[in-house]
Amino acid sequence: MFKNLVKKILKHPLKLINSIYTYFYYKNSPKRKSIEIDSMIGTGEKVLVLSPHVDDETIGLGATLLKYKKADNEMALVYLTDGGGSISDLSRSELVNKRRKEGERVKEVYGFDSLYFLDELDGQLDSSNRKLVEKIIDILEEEKPAIIYTPFLIDGHRDHVETTKALIKALEVWNENFDKVYMYEVNCPIIPLLVNSISIMDEDLYNKKRDKYKIFTSQWAMGFGVFRLLDRRKRWIAKEGFGAEIFVKTNFKSLFYMEKTLEKADFKPEYFRQLSSEYNLLLSFTTNKALKEEYSQKISSILSKELSNNKILQYEQ
Repeated sequence: MFKNLVKKILKHPLKLINSIYTYFYYKNSPKRKSIEIDSMIGTGEKVLVLSPHVDDETIGLGATLLKYKKADNEMALVYLTDGGGSISDLSRSELVNKRRKEGERVKEVYGFDSLYFLDELDGQLDSSNRKLVEKIIDILEEEKPAIIYTPFLIDGHRDHVETTKALIKALEVWNENFDKVYMYEVNCPIIPLLVNSISIMDEDLYNKKRDKYKIFTSQWAMGFGVFRLLDRRKRWIAKEGFGAEIFVKTNFKSLFYMEKTLEKADFKPEYFRQLSSEYNLLLSFTTNKALKEEYSQKISSILSKELSNNKILQYEQ
């Protein structure tokens, strides 16, 4: 009861502080010289989205998915865990069932053509599990995507990181030359310096994404409004639009190198604080901030080398 009272007292002051902090953070942070804007939306390219949990796809790229739907792209969605680890008054089996129904609703509202539930235990996703990797390989072979979305490697949740590590292992078998991987932000902020691809939202699209959060009634502990604040602030990276979703675009070879570089640097998800509401926004941005910047600089260097190599290749052609 005391905790709830403190939250009520702090709610509005925190919202103001969060608004001011994120405004200056996104406006003044260093950014890449070359950023692609809405270049991911084409026609005829098949899209595959890997989502560790039901709702991650909406937090990270809900507006972009609506753009794909409007452009009539074929899309497939993969949920890797059963979602049974969320805070809930329901029993585990009831929660898993409810989140599965929410995932099916996501398929409908975004117009996904295919939906896969891999049903790994929430919170225990493991990319060293060969059966998991083989399932992803089978999906890649079935769907044959031209574009893949997956969580960013620097994240505060094990399942998010292991999703992308499992994808790396699968791509190593399926197609080492795959060149359109978009890593999206879930609830561990990506520093603006790493953002090389942006999906812009006008006000109408921003509000349509807001409406999709209503699907996730099982997630009563999540304050989705905080993600709406960040979507508004991220427009300062591109300096246009009403809001924005951000991505780190790369290819398999660079992604593979990123993982090995982070592994060598002893990266662990638990070093960082996950964002879930206005009450922990500042902690999610500041916990081990220097360490996140150190890891991010390593990723930035790999992205710069990738860009340089692509320019050389284009010149030779």
